[in-house]
Amino acid sequence: MAKKFFFLLFFILSLNAAYVKAAPLDFAAQKIAQSHVNIIELKPGEVVKVWVTFKNIGSRYWSTDGQNKVVLRTTSGQGSKFKTDNWRDDNTPLMINPATYVYPGDTTSLNFDLKAPVQLGLQWEKFNLYAGPYLIAGSEFEVPIKVISSETPASPPAPTPQPPSPPAPTEKKYWQTISSEIKIKENKKISEPNIRVGLLSIELEEKTKYLPLEISSRNNALYNIYDKNNKLLIRNTNGEKIKIDFDYDKLRYFINDAKSNRLLMTDSLLKFYSDNEEIIFKIENWKNGPFWGEDVNDNEYLRKIEIQYNPSTQRLWLINELPLEKYLEGVAEAGDSAHQEFQKAQAIAAKTYALFRINNPKYTNTPNGLPIFDLLSTQADQVYRGVKKAERAPNFKNAVAQTRGIVITYENTPILAYYFAQSDGKTRASNLARMTSGPVSYLIERIDPPGEGKTLLGHGVGLPQRSAISAASEGANYSQILKYYYFGAELSKFY
Repeated sequence: MAKKFFFLLFFILSLNAAYVKAAPLDFAAQKIAQSHVNIIELKPGEVVKVWVTFKNIGSRYWSTDGQNKVVLRTTSGQGSKFKTDNWRDDNTPLMINPATYVYPGDTTSLNFDLKAPVQLGLQWEKFNLYAGPYLIAGSEFEVPIKVISSETPASPPAPTPQPPSPPAPTEKKYWQTISSEIKIKENKKISEPNIRVGLLSIELEEKTKYLPLEISSRNNALYNIYDKNNKLLIRNTNGEKIKIDFDYDKLRYFINDAKSNRLLMTDSLLKFYSDNEEIIFKIENWKNGPFWGEDVNDNEYLRKIEIQYNPSTQRLWLINELPLEKYLEGVAEAGDSAHQEFQKAQAIAAKTYALFRINNPKYTNTPNGLPIFDLLSTQADQVYRGVKKAERAPNFKNAVAQTRGIVITYENTPILAYYFAQSDGKTRASNLARMTSGPVSYLIERIDPPGEGKTLLGHGVGLPQRSAISAASEGANYSQILKYYYFGAELSKFY
């Protein structure tokens, strides 16, 4: 009989040990205060209200959604003899307030009822906070109840202490977990780089649609045409229109004047540029529009134009080469009426993504394995519309100027600064969204309250643009926005 008893006791303890799991280190609590520290005397069936206040001293917020929703349960995991009808379960008095998030450093008070059991005598129950299946360290507290006979006069009940009055609600926002101080590391390693952008690709079947390319300059500014070795081919002294054709069989480029008279034939790629760094080239026969409901034709580009055939893909490419900051002015990823702090965040994210791609070439399907350009001008990388976009977006141009040279870094290296339109309440870890082959420290899942109840638009990795606009409107600065969504990243001045 004794053996059976000890076996049963061991089995129960084993069940309890298996039920209680230590929470991850980023979940931790501190008990600030509780009611009824002394023994409570009740008659069988009587109910008493109790409360306890906790402070979140971990690095993760507490909420009532997701796999790690926070609840108050018995420490043993077993049903409680003090359960009342308004408990959530036999072992669970309640969840934390479902209308709030308890961020690191915040406090929360939990109020619930306990009911005296029928059995007389001193009894007690231990409770803990749990994050999903995990017991949160530092959250244990105990309530003792002495059940007395109905005929036994009870000691005069001590007045029930009330929980401390909570401070006036500040409605702390998720982005306020990041310091509002803007810290930018001086990390000037490079001069401002140029970037090469693939504007238009033309396959043989599309030749009649796009060729010959008709190229001129704004205000008839003077420009020249060079070959791949920067050897002068045509000195275009009057800035007049030039027509460029290509033979896909013989792999030859033809330079013609505005009246289609042949000026030169070559097997070298063609470069258009000028001593005037502010020269703007126009592709007259390219209808690049409309855009976001605007009746525009974005066919003008600053500094350099290149026409190059890639035999590996059998495509003729129109490429724009220009300084990185000038490129940013033509990036069309934000409406010009958006909050200025969002515009700054967007400018830095776009710059960082571009710099990452310069350092980590993507378009290397070429005969020599060298990239033919750094980025595409489409959503495959970043939407880039050139000079006209910069001219109709003065606010974004100002944001670019105010954040010149500032880059998002992780371990002093520019990050892969993905961004997307709208979340559904959380961002995605990059590897789970198949945007990277493995986990990336700064591209992890992040709670995103502005996106709750909405439809995911985009891949879900990194910065959700609409939420960043909401955060900026609530008072977040660009540093808080970027450091919240790119977890653990820093801001560095690169040039």
